[in-house]
Amino acid sequence: MRKRILTSLLTASAYALALALALAACGPKSGPAASLPPSGGASSCLSPSGSIPPQPASPASPQDLGADAAKAYRKALEDIYNDHIYPNGDPVELLPGGQMEENHFALFDVDGDGETELLYQNDDGPMASMTINIYSFDKDAGTLYLELSGFVGMTFFDSGVVRVMASHNHGLSGRDDFWPFALYQYDSGSDGYLMVGSVDAWDKEDFPEDWDGSPFPDEADQDGDSMIYLLTLGGQEVTTTTLDGPEYENWLKDYTAGAAELDVPWQAMTLENIQAVAP
Repeated sequence: MRKRILTSLLTASAYALALALALAACGPKSGPAASLPPSGGASSCLSPSGSIPPQPASPASPQDLGADAAKAYRKALEDIYNDHIYPNGDPVELLPGGQMEENHFALFDVDGDGETELLYQNDDGPMASMTINIYSFDKDAGTLYLELSGFVGMTFFDSGVVRVMASHNHGLSGRDDFWPFALYQYDSGSDGYLMVGSVDAWDKEDFPEDWDGSPFPDEADQDGDSMIYLLTLGGQEVTTTTLDGPEYENWLKDYTAGAAELDVPWQAMTLENIQAVAP
């Protein structure tokens, strides 16, 4: 209960973050620079075989980038560093007295499509601004577009799956071994990420009743561990399904089994590193 008291003091909701991510997940290759994708782009119907499996991702050097992409990535990083402006014009927030050098970026084929993406991690700002943005370069338009944006707690897999931890825990579980998260899958058709689902949990030991006073559903807890999982699926209609432990594990394995975690080559946001992107 003490964990709930602490986390309840925070202002954002795990579900609100997951749904916000769903609306900002994937972007088209054409259009305004780094424009947000249309809402409704997220899908709950995507399966592990729903898109072409990406190839293993690898770090990139400036030599691996085309000249136009390298210049666009450098300009975006310089705008973030000097003017605190993202490619779409939104402000980059820092803590009072925060230093841009405490943030990080990477040039990396994180989605496995054979092209190098720009990843920017803003981790020296207020909690709500601590995000990782994944940008790709549109060769035809000569602009950047946003593939995915989410809280800094991201785990990348070589299958094109990304696990995005929620920034806050306002759910019904105070266990140390669980934190709410959303799962995304890279989609080669849109060259962006589609949300597979967001997961929260209900721990009977900490919360015998939910916020409305309804008792813990013992009939759903088939394995008897006093824990059930709440899977929210996006799309045109948001639905939530209750899963027991084995069902939840099977759902997660459908997307992560056999996939290796990627080691993203983060660099500090220094002028020296930024200028090396496009000498």
